[in-house]
Amino acid sequence: MKNLNDKRAILGIDPTKRGLAFVYFEGGRLIDWGIRHAGGETADFDAVFRLCPADVVVLEDPDAEGSERRPSMRTVLSRLARAAERRGIVVVKVSRYAVRRGWIERGITRKHSAAKMIAEDFPALEAFLPRPRIKAYMDEDARVQIFDAASLVLHAFGTTDDSLAA
Repeated sequence: MKNLNDKRAILGIDPTKRGLAFVYFEGGRLIDWGIRHAGGETADFDAVFRLCPADVVVLEDPDAEGSERRPSMRTVLSRLARAAERRGIVVVKVSRYAVRRGWIERGITRKHSAAKMIAEDFPALEAFLPRPRIKAYMDEDARVQIFDAASLVLHAFGTTDDSLAA
């Protein structure tokens, strides 16, 4: 099992058309995760933040080079960043392209393979590992976004092997 290098309370959020996927680390350990379905993105963020009071929020950088987010989702990401900043939370923005490059450098070219590796590092997520998509035109399983949120956090902060700390 692995832990984050940073011990602060860290909340990774990946907004989607289905809601807000999130992962929450505290003391370097994975504490909570899920997808919050509700009325609007700020309401969703309020609910997630009440459950997971973070010192740091990690979001995708919608203005980064190579961003493939649609304008409406770029607006959502900007609103989430402002909502976090208003609460005095440090916002870390991560380029999705940089995350992909990081996985490719490790020899992982598919999202499902990345999700599988994250589940190996954080066994609590294994039960949420979705099946790979059979056809590219099929919608992704909603649980993939939990692993997308985790990828953002892991790219920003890195991990250490928990067994080495013992």
